[in-house]
Amino acid sequence: MKRLVFFLLFFSTVQSFAQRLDKEIPENSVVYSLPKTSIEISVEVIKDRYIPGPYVRYAEEQLSVERVSAREEVSYSIGKISMKPVIEADYEYMYSLPAGERAFLDLSSEGLIFLLNDPKESIVNFASGTSNYQIYPDRLPSSPVETQKEFLMERIKTDSGFISIPFQQSIVEKKDAQSKAEEAAKFLFSLRQRRFELVTGDVDHAFSGSSLKDALNEISRLEKEYLSLFLGKHFVESRTHTFYISPEKTLDKKSYPVFHFSEADGVLAEATRTSASFTLNVTPLGKINRVEGVKNRARIANIYYRVPEIADVLLFQGPKEVCSGRMHIYQMGREFVIPSDAKAK
Repeated sequence: MKRLVFFLLFFSTVQSFAQRLDKEIPENSVVYSLPKTSIEISVEVIKDRYIPGPYVRYAEEQLSVERVSAREEVSYSIGKISMKPVIEADYEYMYSLPAGERAFLDLSSEGLIFLLNDPKESIVNFASGTSNYQIYPDRLPSSPVETQKEFLMERIKTDSGFISIPFQQSIVEKKDAQSKAEEAAKFLFSLRQRRFELVTGDVDHAFSGSSLKDALNEISRLEKEYLSLFLGKHFVESRTHTFYISPEKTLDKKSYPVFHFSEADGVLAEATRTSASFTLNVTPLGKINRVEGVKNRARIANIYYRVPEIADVLLFQGPKEVCSGRMHIYQMGREFVIPSDAKAK
């Protein structure tokens, strides 16, 4: 954050001093506010949607993989967490100052007596999951139907009686799930065998350089696709939630509830039996409040301003600390006045 910036032009004869605003704003006056600090907490929540594969029931039989879930599931987890101070106008501490030619303030857009970097709004899109996508396309290396040949006997009538003539007939049958799973598993193991041969050079025509890399990448891609037929697929989406906490003006440590989180439901406004609470602890260090300040009894050219307090800020998920740091909290600081003999530089 930039340093406090203000400039004043006064003459010693000017009897202009700031007045605390109640409701009405005096005519021909400049209005400004003291700053306060809000804490912006950004939490990345990751949604994991699991969809079982069509051959999940054969995962143990064909691949020796146990306990593969056959039920569609959705779970949530916490990703990146960040905190930062946001400087705002404290509308409970607004002052008016005569707006003559001899007194000037450099004000921000919010009426603060210092310059701020306007925070940029960040937009996070919630990516869609599986729309317009064939989750499990057919990956069999051969036709999904099989043809069987049968020999039948046909009786044909002749002048002397009946004779039996054999003939061959093709019967087309759709493969069942078990046959497809067996064939997919065989192809999966053939891919692994092929990769072993390429790596060890046990092939008739050896690959090298980028051609070997491309071949191995394609084998890995196919292996992943065929494994998903048994082990399922995970579709991961990320969304950032933003919360704002404005600490109170206090000299003591204080806790502020932020939100509740459940692995089954994500971010919640209220607590549930399975949710965990996120809590923000703000502890002022008492540095600025040790300063007594300078009293201006003459009340000439008084400009009130605020110096922030330093505070330890810790974010907890239940009893676990997940993010921490130190911040300047303006409303926990002290108000001072600019002396009557302040000169502009």
